[in-house]
Amino acid sequence: MSGLRVLITGGTGLLGHALLQGAPQSCETLATAFRSAPAVEWRARFRPLDVRDARAVDALIADYRPGVVIHAASVGSVDQAEREPDAVRRTNVDGLAAVGRACARAGARLVFISSNAVFDGTHPPYDEQAPRHAVNQYGRLKIEAEEWLEASGLPHAIVRPILMYGWPPAGGRSNVVTRWLADFEAGRPAEVAQDIRSMPLLASNCADAIWAVVRLDRRGIYHVAGADRVTLVEFARETARVFGCSEDLVVPVPSARFTSLAPRPADTSFVLTKMERDLGVRPLGVHEGLVAMRLARALAR
Repeated sequence: MSGLRVLITGGTGLLGHALLQGAPQSCETLATAFRSAPAVEWRARFRPLDVRDARAVDALIADYRPGVVIHAASVGSVDQAEREPDAVRRTNVDGLAAVGRACARAGARLVFISSNAVFDGTHPPYDEQAPRHAVNQYGRLKIEAEEWLEASGLPHAIVRPILMYGWPPAGGRSNVVTRWLADFEAGRPAEVAQDIRSMPLLASNCADAIWAVVRLDRRGIYHVAGADRVTLVEFARETARVFGCSEDLVVPVPSARFTSLAPRPADTSFVLTKMERDLGVRPLGVHEGLVAMRLARALAR
């Protein structure tokens, strides 16, 4: 992998930031940014890009000539996809197609970051060959993107993360843990769905798995998740414990209480055999991941 050029779209997001931080020294990396500006220390390794602009995508990939493109750029809001499916499709599906066509012209491999939302949560745990069926527009668009890529003939891998958390870059989008912490550390209670289970995934653990896909030249689909299958209430309480906050601030409620949100699947837990066996990456448990976050914050202060 020495000297391999890797382009990372969506480099200012939680995962994109983790990918840059965890990039092998043997790789040359370039990342793209859309609305969020990269941190000052990273700016030399970024280029502006709107993946909806197929000509701009083609020009950047033709100019940089990557061997691999990790396509992490997307609209990540499930609720926005529910409200504006056509607008989100232009980024999450048409953007992938633009990147894919440019990769084909440049002879680059493509690693596409999909989602657990391709499953409806009724028959967990899911392995990579489980039938796809989504309960919301976000998941349907991810399925549409996966199907486009599978039909394209491109050399590719599809990585499906689940409920990622971690410290976002400055100005980046929050995630469930950082939102909970904002409440807990201010002494505010947080309502948390008691009937949804997941396998929370530290962003750096996900990045390790993606770099293994690149390094080992893996093709096909890979499920990536944390080691523990927990309810969101259990996850929130562990977050409070690790950061020294009161567990009493976690208020369990049924997910039906969040009536303004798009429907969420109840349990899309993954089978992680391929992550561990084929990629050689150990999934981190919830406590381990949260402690890593706490230590990272302490070191940054």
